[in-house]
Amino acid sequence: MRKIYILATQLLLLVVLFSCNNSSTKQEENKSTTDTLKPVVEDKPTIDSANKSTMIDAMFVEFSLGDASHYMFKEKDGKAWDFGRDDDSTYKFAIELPKGKANETNQGWSSNKALQGKWFRITYAYSNEPQYEGGPMAKVAVIKHVEQKQ
Repeated sequence: MRKIYILATQLLLLVVLFSCNNSSTKQEENKSTTDTLKPVVEDKPTIDSANKSTMIDAMFVEFSLGDASHYMFKEKDGKAWDFGRDDDSTYKFAIELPKGKANETNQGWSSNKALQGKWFRITYAYSNEPQYEGGPMAKVAVIKHVEQKQ
């Protein structure tokens, strides 16, 4: 009987140790996933003190709708920007597709091909937004004003 008790105690100890190690591994996996979703932060931003916003000159690369809206731009030095929302309706970077071209991958939206490759002066600010539908809140870069560069 004593051997059964010792064996049961050792088995219980192994289960507890395994579950503790498994829990810390899951926490590390969740942390690394969350770290990859952080927005781009500038080194030396140009700030419009009246609006507490920042300006950049960047080329429109594409729009995609995945876990959230992604307005992709690139500066001359290659720095990529992923804006989560466009509050300025002057330019339609995202266009709704006809029903025949909508599918599960594009969710009925595409980039405006006529604007891809063109340069814009973008005023943006950070806003607390969900990282994805129903997801946790994060600081996300949001387009406030857009002007096309000549």
